[in-house]
Amino acid sequence: MVMCIPFDEASQYLWYDIAMKTHIEKEYKILVTKEQFDQLITNYPEIDFITQTNYYYDNKNYEIMKQKGAMRIRESAGTNLFTLKEIKGDDLIEYEQMVDTVDASVFEDKQIQKVLNKYHLEGPFELVATLTTKRAMYVGDGYELCFDISTYGDVTDYEIEYEYTQAHDGLTNFNEILAKVGLTYTSNAPAKIVRALSNKGLDFLIQNLTLEVKKA
Repeated sequence: MVMCIPFDEASQYLWYDIAMKTHIEKEYKILVTKEQFDQLITNYPEIDFITQTNYYYDNKNYEIMKQKGAMRIRESAGTNLFTLKEIKGDDLIEYEQMVDTVDASVFEDKQIQKVLNKYHLEGPFELVATLTTKRAMYVGDGYELCFDISTYGDVTDYEIEYEYTQAHDGLTNFNEILAKVGLTYTSNAPAKIVRALSNKGLDFLIQNLTLEVKKA
């Protein structure tokens, strides 16, 4: 369910995107080798890559991630999108707003400050991790198949993601796709932010990231 909530008399908005946890199972993701990735993508010559970079922020005590949340600015195609994710009960709540830059000055914005104050989140906020993904997407019948090349620190990995757009036997279909390179889906790969944090030696935060482990 998506709701648009006015913040002030000037009718500025942030978006609430509320998804029940049961919806999270509609996505499969698997890490593969570069060779498997290159071989599989040759079956989809019509798709092109776009680049997006996620800048993850938190304060010095990591209060956002310790509350199973995440705060990022996503830079893609000349636009910058601020997102704060929080789990409340069985709901995933996202606050989003377009911003002008990707640095910490974003958090001085009055609308963003209102959201941070709502959750008692105080700065200064610092850059925790950066992750850049090149993504190509094939749109199939009831699903989207994403080919992701992600770089964080000195690591580059390759991931295939299968996301439902309508109900069907997606697991069988995904396994048929993977079989072309001798693979079978068994469980979801760790979320991108989890991999980036682990690479920076911040493993103590990973157990708190229920939100990001389940939904990248």
